[in-house]
Amino acid sequence: MVTPQRRNRHAMLVKLRVLSEHSLGRAAQSLTALLGYPVRLAVSRITTVSLGEMPALLAAAGTDRMAGLRVQIGGETGGQIIILFPLGTVFRMLRVLLGTHEGPRPLSEEERSAVQEVGNILASSFLSGLSDLLGKPLMPSPPEIHLDDLKGLMGQVAADLKGHASEILVVQALFEDPEQLIEGRFFVLPEMESLEAMLRPAEAGKRSEDA
Repeated sequence: MVTPQRRNRHAMLVKLRVLSEHSLGRAAQSLTALLGYPVRLAVSRITTVSLGEMPALLAAAGTDRMAGLRVQIGGETGGQIIILFPLGTVFRMLRVLLGTHEGPRPLSEEERSAVQEVGNILASSFLSGLSDLLGKPLMPSPPEIHLDDLKGLMGQVAADLKGHASEILVVQALFEDPEQLIEGRFFVLPEMESLEAMLRPAEAGKRSEDA
């Protein structure tokens, strides 16, 4: 028998998927405009995990050397956005943005800033789309960049999540590029206690449209 609690949880996850797909579409449009060729972002999974499972979830995003960007969600709700790119993707993006070669190397300050700007554009566009739907201001912090330091990134994520609810809601999306130049994953970790506050305006808006 399905309990009311499980039914409500399922309904919230369905609403969150719809909101996320719309907002990811806006983020993908911004990245497409920046790079000059089409890139999509598609929700692959929405789930809840324990704090202890979070490192394994991020680690499973890729076995290659990775670059990570972490953005704090501010405004009326909280949470984090984590963007992971294989370093090969980072070098391909830098070739498009700055005209640099793709070979592995330490990044200059200009290149690091360019990668952070990609993260800023993605997070800002996603939160702008979500904000429009929810009717609440959501703002990104400047992205933190972790180059080939997934362990350090996971440590920062875990430190921020420690002390919150035992379960973490995770929206996971994949980059889809027909030319296979861009690979990566996009994680949204909204604060569980803020989830109902995030979804309530969308529910109210729907009732107003139906009236």
